[in-house]
Amino acid sequence: MDYLVFKALHVISIVILVGGMLINGFVIGMVPAPIRGGVITALRRYDRYITNGALAGTWVFGLILAIKYVGFSGGWLHLKLLIVVMLSALSGMQTAWLRRMEANPLLDPPAFVRQSVPIVLASSAVIAVLVVIKPF
Repeated sequence: MDYLVFKALHVISIVILVGGMLINGFVIGMVPAPIRGGVITALRRYDRYITNGALAGTWVFGLILAIKYVGFSGGWLHLKLLIVVMLSALSGMQTAWLRRMEANPLLDPPAFVRQSVPIVLASSAVIAVLVVIKPF
């Protein structure tokens, strides 16, 4: 029973995290500079509490599942962890650029951060395939 509870909490955290990262990526990459200021001010509060909280929950519940129930024995899990570390770094970059862009809405972030929507979607799809199929 504990396994299913931790798994559900992990999945819920992931859904909230991916949603927050997609919103951040959209605002950073696609909202025009003249209207960015107010949007970013509102988004930063959401990002600080909801998205970052979901990131913490994803890591905590995922590590509990890996340590207590699954183990680190599968190659698929190692690849998943690599992708998750990169997504965590991207989330941190998004947060940093939201802070900078709130101070100066005319700033343009690097292409990697501006193009984070397809990066998050593709990474999430790869992780889902790895978790379901466990190819190696």
